[in-house]
Amino acid sequence: MGHQPSGALELFNYPMFLRDLIPQDRDGKDRPDHVDLAALEVYRDRERKVARYNEFRRGLMLIPITKWEDLTADAEAIKTLREVYGDNVEDLDLLVGLMAEKKIPGFAISETAFLIFTVMATRRLEADRFFTSYFNEETYTKKGLAWVNTTESLKDVLQRHYPEMLSTWMNSSKNSVFSVWDSAPPSHNPVPLYLRFPN
Repeated sequence: MGHQPSGALELFNYPMFLRDLIPQDRDGKDRPDHVDLAALEVYRDRERKVARYNEFRRGLMLIPITKWEDLTADAEAIKTLREVYGDNVEDLDLLVGLMAEKKIPGFAISETAFLIFTVMATRRLEADRFFTSYFNEETYTKKGLAWVNTTESLKDVLQRHYPEMLSTWMNSSKNSVFSVWDSAPPSHNPVPLYLRFPN
């Protein structure tokens, strides 16, 4: 987890090994047809009648785009969007639009994704009884409630439960475990093939 950066949420950055998956049948034998997971995601959105990008933004009371330049300043992205969608911005698939959309300065996501994140994060907290009516010592115990009230990040959780992992692998002054860790993973415990991402 800590030895390679997370993939940026943007166009042209889908892991290539996920674009050529070899599915297997119930007996574990490879099937002849390969799967392009990126294409399958767009196909499933269309099949399920997920709103297109502009329609989705209108539903959130956000301003829809009228031209590709409203979406991104990336010339390569604009050229590709025109090749795929022509000049009809209303046909833009939601997932493609989210990946192409300009990012908020200092954030890894765009305006549309950020709005959904803030609405859903708040809703999930308000709807979770363990953060509302059950947020007490009877539910969590005194020690558990102290943990909940003092935990600010994933690093805190790892430090509490796996301190040797952080002292062995994350030997830097970085505060975020989502930054790339300084030390190499141990050679006796290679990363499984299915967790590797291409460079």
